Amino acid sequence: MFLSAQARQVDGCEPRLLDCIAERLDPEAAIRQAQAFAPDIVVSIMAIEYFDNDVEFLKRLRAELPEVLIGVFGHLPSHYQRETLAATGADFVLVGEPDLSFRELLERRTAGGTGRIIENEVTDDKKRPLEGVAVMRDGAFTGAGFQRSPELDELPFADQSAIDHSLYSEPFFGHPYTTFQSTRGCPFPCSYCVRSFGRKCVMASAEHVVSEVAAAVEQHGIKYFRFMDDTFTASRRRVLEICEGLRRLDKPISWSCLSRPNTIDGEIAEALRSAGCKRVYVGIESGSQKVIDYLKRGYELEKVMDNLRQVRASGLEMVGWFIVGAPVETPEDFEMSLKLARELKLEFIAVSTLVPYPNTELYELEAENIDFSLLPYVCQFKDQAGTEREAEFYRRYCLRPSYLMGKLGHLVRHTGETVRASRDFLSYVVASRRDFKRKDLL
Repeated sequence: MFLSAQARQVDGCEPRLLDCIAERLDPEAAIRQAQAFAPDIVVSIMAIEYFDNDVEFLKRLRAELPEVLIGVFGHLPSHYQRETLAATGADFVLVGEPDLSFRELLERRTAGGTGRIIENEVTDDKKRPLEGVAVMRDGAFTGAGFQRSPELDELPFADQSAIDHSLYSEPFFGHPYTTFQSTRGCPFPCSYCVRSFGRKCVMASAEHVVSEVAAAVEQHGIKYFRFMDDTFTASRRRVLEICEGLRRLDKPISWSCLSRPNTIDGEIAEALRSAGCKRVYVGIESGSQKVIDYLKRGYELEKVMDNLRQVRASGLEMVGWFIVGAPVETPEDFEMSLKLARELKLEFIAVSTLVPYPNTELYELEAENIDFSLLPYVCQFKDQAGTEREAEFYRRYCLRPSYLMGKLGHLVRHTGETVRASRDFLSYVVASRRDFKRKDLL
């Protein structure tokens, strides 16, 4: 949506965003739609867990659209530029944040010439170098440095007109729904996080954020949304200013955001709630201080417990994220996490198995204990009690009679969604020991 917004600001560009997941398109249907649009340039994000699936699709796209300029971006393409280009047959990689390099590529193409990328240049009269773009031509590879967008306030709002908002949702929220991203980068020390935007945290101003939300509400009828920032509450002052601005909107809104135990307390929770926030996702991760320290979360559980209790008392729904399967996690540590979730009486939990993703600190620390392959994509600890613990956590937390009774209200208000979610949940907890590809579940 950010790239679509960039394209709309370049004369002669007509963007089309194709979300094959939301639109439930199989590869054949996606290729047919691409052919019908007859694009000059195709740019695709590439996933991590399904990297090899994306490689196969891009190879097919290359074969079906041989004259089209094809580019990719994402965490793995940025760190494995040569390998990605060789595997997919793509023409270029937008390295790091793609906004500005994508915009310059489009401007050079529409200014005249074919727009072919040659040795990190776009064909034009001046042949100026194009930063942030890695290319492969005739077997010769030219890499590029990681790009950052210095000021988010200078970027156009994400293009809300590019998507059908009815296709997107959040559990037990309504429509029309969308997402916003008001920060890029994360300043916290966690060793396992994929830092798609790097360590330096760049934040849009509160005024910019409120203006973007207001525009989506007025122009697209948005009523429900989530802030996708890694930690929306990273800056106390800014989040209070945003909440003050959202409170002044004329139309009712309901939204959610992501937080950490050491960046949220009763005052922040009350500000969020009064501004329309209904749910906060908090990365608790573990009930064991030993595991917290191993993950380099940067806080002491004992000192943040009061924060979490204040959030629970505020009236906000709190979803607790937990991680299982750390090499240092013992059965006793696992029980401590389960005990903490029960003590907090969380509305929902989200449990995932720790993955040592490439180009993270954890990956470097545990290199000898990791099975990794880019193609086919494999990234996991060699000996890990993960998926089975994940399913056990869900079973023992969610199948308690007291928890099920507490969800009767959801069944009454959202019957269809609750029935579907329950079916998927039961299928997961029964089959998880056989399905090791399933990494997480909300």
